Amino acid sequence: MARSWRNFFRRDTDEERERSQTVATEVLPESTDETSDVPTAEEVQAAREEPVEVEEIEEAAPGEVEEALPEPSEIEDAPDAETLVEEQESAGWFGRLRQGLTRSRESFVGQLNAAVAEFRDVEDEEFWEKVEEILISSDVGVPTTAKLVTELEQEALERNITSGEELRELMISHATRMLEGPVELDVSHQPTVILMVGVNGTGKTTTIGKLSRFLPGTTMFAAGDTFRAAAIEQLQQWGERTGTPVVARERGADAAAVAHDAIQAARREGTDVLLIDTAGRLHTKVNLMAELDKVQRVIQRQLPGAPHEVLMTVDATTGQNGLRQAKMFKEVAGLTGIILTKLDGTAKGGIALAIANEVGVPIKLISVGEKVEDLHPFDARQFAEALFGDL
Repeated sequence: MARSWRNFFRRDTDEERERSQTVATEVLPESTDETSDVPTAEEVQAAREEPVEVEEIEEAAPGEVEEALPEPSEIEDAPDAETLVEEQESAGWFGRLRQGLTRSRESFVGQLNAAVAEFRDVEDEEFWEKVEEILISSDVGVPTTAKLVTELEQEALERNITSGEELRELMISHATRMLEGPVELDVSHQPTVILMVGVNGTGKTTTIGKLSRFLPGTTMFAAGDTFRAAAIEQLQQWGERTGTPVVARERGADAAAVAHDAIQAARREGTDVLLIDTAGRLHTKVNLMAELDKVQRVIQRQLPGAPHEVLMTVDATTGQNGLRQAKMFKEVAGLTGIILTKLDGTAKGGIALAIANEVGVPIKLISVGEKVEDLHPFDARQFAEALFGDL
């Protein structure tokens, strides 16, 4: 059965919810000065025994980092999540996914098509070298390509595969195995805190707005990206569009203080899910990574066990650079899931394989466009079939 929103969220039992609510009511008293005894970003970094080695990552040009708000569409005005899900499913998500991966299929899958059409002998080393070259050029990456081709060649030899159709199915099967992982989103806490991280320009704030349309129960936003121009306003616009309250301070405010205020407000209002936005510009700089560390410390002190999900948006069009970003954020933020965005804008959809294999964090959601209905839970088999479906 293909992954859908209905089986994407992991919720608790009544007993677990009661226990969670008990914990939530026993946390620190409401005081906006609670962050005062939490180390600053600079203090956190200075206290580290060894300096953090951060690999330099290309950043978007100044004019490219602003995340444009998509124009409101008819489906964005759907009255509730159930209606939106029905609209999405009736339109056929698999067809939308295939359409979103068109550039990838026309690019490297077209090359694979030509190679597979000439496939006759599983022991033809020249054929496998050509497959490796095509996959590497599609941003699958050297380590992932080596692993995938080795497994394909070994099983094709064991099964004595001689036809292109059999090889195609084998590719889909191995890609699925590589992409599979625990993709449920944990919303079993009261409130559930989801921390959104990622470099600016990857669609992070936009994804928050989209995701809120599908989440069960009530939601709240925290404008923790106090660094980027118009980031607060952008999240507030999503709040107006989705009917979601937004906790915010002035630009340049302490992001940890915003997180503190938001958790207090979520507890007070009985909110089910709190989504916290974070700064993304200059995350190659150690002090802002330390700031993210401080935000997490404040969240944990306010609500033990939180954040319950740490989701990173990765722009598929950035290829291997996005892979390096994911590795870096995993070390700093303890990611629980990846959201792969802008798949419709790249010819290198193979980056999903590299992320799944090399980062060790499951891809939980993918986006193939700007509309709300273009966001969907990740399904490994479905993705592999949409990617390699023309072979």
